[in-house]
Amino acid sequence: MRFQKIFRSLKDRRIPPVGFIPEPLQDLAARLAGYRGRISRLSSLERVLTTIRHKEPDRVPVAPLVNAGARCINGVTFPEYSRSAEKAADVFTSSVEFIGGDLIVLMLDLSVEAADFGQQMIYPENSTAHPDYTRPTIRDVDDYAKLRPIPISETGRMNTLIRLCHIMAGRMGWKTLVSGFVYGPLGVLSMMRGAQLFFKDCMQYPKQVMKACEAVTETLVAFAEAQCDTGVPAVTIDTLYASHSALPKQVWEAIEGPFAREISNCIRKKGGLVGIHNCGHGIYFDAQINWMAPHVISFAHLPDDCATPRELKRRYGDAVTLVGYVPTPLLVHGTPRQVMDECRRQIDVLGRDGGFILAPGCEYPPNISFNSAFALVKAAELYGH
Repeated sequence: MRFQKIFRSLKDRRIPPVGFIPEPLQDLAARLAGYRGRISRLSSLERVLTTIRHKEPDRVPVAPLVNAGARCINGVTFPEYSRSAEKAADVFTSSVEFIGGDLIVLMLDLSVEAADFGQQMIYPENSTAHPDYTRPTIRDVDDYAKLRPIPISETGRMNTLIRLCHIMAGRMGWKTLVSGFVYGPLGVLSMMRGAQLFFKDCMQYPKQVMKACEAVTETLVAFAEAQCDTGVPAVTIDTLYASHSALPKQVWEAIEGPFAREISNCIRKKGGLVGIHNCGHGIYFDAQINWMAPHVISFAHLPDDCATPRELKRRYGDAVTLVGYVPTPLLVHGTPRQVMDECRRQIDVLGRDGGFILAPGCEYPPNISFNSAFALVKAAELYGH
């Protein structure tokens, strides 16, 4: 079955499921690409896969994560970007063609799953789609027990993202690595409850929250599997609540840890690479690695157990590929020169021996100029060798 999927992917000119290729062969391919990268330019896909195997490519990969921000290239509105797979695909494609980058993460917004669970939404013309918090789906603690799994075939926005994965897997092929996206169960529930009340519920009513996580996770597993089936070689799971910004570590591990493992396991069984995104302060690298065994972690701030970037590289550089972590305020307010200087500092520390992808700590702010995005790409080209 594994080889059938690999051959089918090759026939369709798509990336075969990376996880189905024996690790010694992945290491050999990465090592050969690293050697070739010393004398010639690698493709974006080769560059990322070599980095994920902790070998040094021709240069450090870069992912500007200009998602919704690239709408203006095609004249696509925010509502069109949120609701149309074809329009969103044009936006992501234009982002790579116009700005550059080696990795695409197909994140539309953080309300995709919640909307299909019945959360009322607002789709502004000039900003990201978000829940209507005046009409929360979960109004009190008793509402957690009312949630039920949703068949993927009956979803709206989740099916839009699945369709987006299918289009982008076909367009990018062997050129650029494309990742799907799933918001973790706690994140989905917080979209239907409101963050402040949800924090209290996790601390005071953990059993009710876990019961809801069980129903939501059944749908999220099917959602992740459907994304893998489109041909995207990776799926990123957003686990924002695994950080000091949200919940104590032991609370996150008790409530979301087992469900996060279930989602990551299903991606791995499909042959996909598992990514984590967490832009919280004091992110719990150790807990997330223990529960999810990710290939990459995208982060905005240092982990709770690391005081410096050097300590981060020493402690976790061999365990996962690090993706980040240029500060969003710098992208908004800094000059291109300041952005490039910060990129150089991060590359010098985190880029040695592979295992590092230069990127913003979170999605590129959607309503600012592309100057900082161009600076990110330029810094990787100038300093990433």
